[in-house]
Amino acid sequence: MGEAFLLIVRWLHAIAAVTWVGGGIFYWAVLKPALRTQDSNTFMARVAGPEFGQLVGVAMGTLILTGSILAVDRLSEQEATGTYGILLGVKILASAWMFAVVLARRRPRRGAESQGSSKTAMSFLTSVNSSIVIGLVVFFLSDMLRFLIERNLAQ
Repeated sequence: MGEAFLLIVRWLHAIAAVTWVGGGIFYWAVLKPALRTQDSNTFMARVAGPEFGQLVGVAMGTLILTGSILAVDRLSEQEATGTYGILLGVKILASAWMFAVVLARRRPRRGAESQGSSKTAMSFLTSVNSSIVIGLVVFFLSDMLRFLIERNLAQ
């Protein structure tokens, strides 16, 4: 593939990832606590969620498209080892988990949910907090993948 095209695809992939994870951190650390205060604006609460949801939707689509292009490009290179393929698979699974968290939170909840430790575990696994943690893990895996390719190019 053309180097200029791949540069643009990598840039779009990075921007989408930073937007999603950075937006999640902003929501968790700034917006959510601000909306809990007595003086919180209900209009802001109604608007911020859907706006952020749209941003996440665009980021998800961008990540899927650009990630597919980048995976095909990297896996077709001689420097892509078995270790690289395994780490890429883990990164893809972690990303899929993040996508599933978003999609699960968008579905309306029906009926009474079970109580207890399973509910608590599921609540964390499908929370904004877990999405942020997983996103940070995905960033780390990206750096590991880049390190592997650069190390193999240097040899």
